[in-house]
Amino acid sequence: MTPAAPTSPRRAGAGPARSAAPLIALLAAALCFALLAPAAGAQGPMETDGGVTGPGQRPQLLLIHGGSFLFEDPEFESLTRDAALAAGFVPHYVTYPLDNLPAAVERVRGEARRLREKFGLDRVYAYGASAGGTLAALLSGDELVSAAVAKAPVSDLVTWTWPLTQYGESYWESLGVGQAARERLSPIRRPQLAPLLLIQGRADNVVPPSMNEAFAAAYPRVKLWLVAGGHLTERVRPFLVTRAMEWLARIAARKAPAPKVESGEKAKSARTAVSARRTSPAKGPGGPHMLLN
Repeated sequence: MTPAAPTSPRRAGAGPARSAAPLIALLAAALCFALLAPAAGAQGPMETDGGVTGPGQRPQLLLIHGGSFLFEDPEFESLTRDAALAAGFVPHYVTYPLDNLPAAVERVRGEARRLREKFGLDRVYAYGASAGGTLAALLSGDELVSAAVAKAPVSDLVTWTWPLTQYGESYWESLGVGQAARERLSPIRRPQLAPLLLIQGRADNVVPPSMNEAFAAAYPRVKLWLVAGGHLTERVRPFLVTRAMEWLARIAARKAPAPKVESGEKAKSARTAVSARRTSPAKGPGGPHMLLN
């Protein structure tokens, strides 16, 4: 009987090595994905505590809900987010203290300053509705944003009587403001430094149209858009929100930083401009002539 040939240690290990090869390849692929995934994810917007942040030079938009300075507005985000994104903005929804008007003002001012420091002085805008419109108008008045839209804002806290019939005579006291503070925080009684668009329903019985008509008449930088409907007109006419975002986007486009030009391209453009000046005819007081210098 022929004895069996001794098993080669190398050949004995060849089987397991071949079976391990797919596992090693799978682990390598997983490692590559883990290294590349963060970079890929950074290309699009992502949620943070301060809103949605994304790459590039897109303008930042503060969105400020209404609710008589007392309540949240659960429908505000769903009504405005798609329109803000479609207009090219990065939306930041501001959560401000309720039952405390001075604290609410300081919260939105602080958020505007934070975004200006991070993205640039001309890259921050605001949209607010009702009480949120008042806060947005304060931001544009102080030029903490480059422009703002305020839908049915309470522009004069001194003469606004509607909440007294709804919440009682202690309404202003419950918000922590007296007569002097109401005067100081009324947009109509403050300088208006940045462009502001007011959207006002003609049949509004919460904020009287005459209040914002007077506001727009008092300042050249404040524009009034009177529309059909009442205080919640944008809920049944959502195109109003779209138009508001488009108005802000046009201003943002004018203020957008110029694209960077490489030094070689700058030199080439300069040489082209000089050549054009030397060879192109131009009209002057004496008729067509050649520009030599």
